[in-house]
Amino acid sequence: MGKLVSGRPVDPEEARRLMLRNGCKPKTAFAKAKDPWPCACERCGADIAPTYDSIASKEKRHGSAPRGCRDCADRELADKFRLSEAELAKSIAGAHIKPLEPYAKNSTRVTSLCLNEGCPRDGRPIEVLIKAVREGAMACKYCAKRAIDPDFAVKIMLEQGRVLPKAPYVRVDERWLGECLRCHREVSPRLHDVMRGQGACIHCAPNTPLTKEQAWDRAISYRFRPNDRDAFKNTYTPWAGTCMECLGPVNPCLGNLYRGQGACNSSTCKVTGFKDSKPGLVYLLQRESDPAMAKVGICEDSERSTRLKVHERNGWQVVDTRSFAVGLHARLVEGVVKRLWFEERGWKNGPARGEGRSDGYTETVLLHDVERDAPWTVLAAVTLWTDIMVAAERLGFDLDEQRAVPTPRPTMPLPAILRPDDPTAKSLA
Repeated sequence: MGKLVSGRPVDPEEARRLMLRNGCKPKTAFAKAKDPWPCACERCGADIAPTYDSIASKEKRHGSAPRGCRDCADRELADKFRLSEAELAKSIAGAHIKPLEPYAKNSTRVTSLCLNEGCPRDGRPIEVLIKAVREGAMACKYCAKRAIDPDFAVKIMLEQGRVLPKAPYVRVDERWLGECLRCHREVSPRLHDVMRGQGACIHCAPNTPLTKEQAWDRAISYRFRPNDRDAFKNTYTPWAGTCMECLGPVNPCLGNLYRGQGACNSSTCKVTGFKDSKPGLVYLLQRESDPAMAKVGICEDSERSTRLKVHERNGWQVVDTRSFAVGLHARLVEGVVKRLWFEERGWKNGPARGEGRSDGYTETVLLHDVERDAPWTVLAAVTLWTDIMVAAERLGFDLDEQRAVPTPRPTMPLPAILRPDDPTAKSLA
């Protein structure tokens, strides 16, 4: 007597014929409808174990066809959705990648190189899922900021957190063992917190209460010797002392020293900030906020300068930069442009617009201001950058380096501030 399935008897021989019609060759006698039935796939020869119930149900709904083998089903699905050469080339071009291995199927990751400019991987391979790219996802997870390259993570921890990692990078929200480069103690900050501007070292944090002995040791590490150990109050109160480099009087706050300010502002000791004798650059920034505005400024032209990075974190975008071998030239160009905008043309900067104090608000100008007379009601970034280029050219400073593609220099009348009869122009000449 046959076994029961759904309350009806099943003839073992009929069950065997059904399995054969669907590409499954039984290796044992039929037992139960819901038990795995050892078979051999007639397409690939692999050992499989489908149930009679599942094969019978699919045959009833879709008819007889080879089934029951997972590997064969995956291959069929991959062949069904396999891209043609034209479609694959279009997807690769749109993803800005260069594959390093042959394309297999959409669900298999392809080792590739990211061709995006400024990619954190810097020429190292990435794994790209063609299926995700076809659905609109960005091919490089590092450019999309869904992941952080380990080398880039170390760089952030060193530059922003002042911590030397002692363990491999795992993930952005996991504590990362390292050594504070200020106090040389072991700390475990999260990269996510450091990227948001939080201090990496709990021992060096400016708001950490310090004993007089701890404050003294920290002051010595910052190369200044306080005059009176007992005069220390807190990290936000100036503490009079002597610079250990030039022996000059200083009065810094320990909290400011933690943030990177030098203890001594003399020209012989100051190692950060803008110096007229060192290379400098003029930059133009814009911000698509409400209201949209632009900003001119100068900074030190060196790898250690973080001025532009700070502006970018605050929502500004770099329009262009121009380098000078002597920082004084950059300062003079900035001064000429500010006088042209805010004095000659009468544009309003942040203080004139009644804005609250913010970083560099004295150098900002609105891109759209109905109070300005034509043709200055609406400004474009290229127009403002042209003012900077013209000022540098008229002052006679040679171009040392220009990081971006040079902006075309249209023939423009000489700004009023630089007329031959202008006293400033004569003094600069």
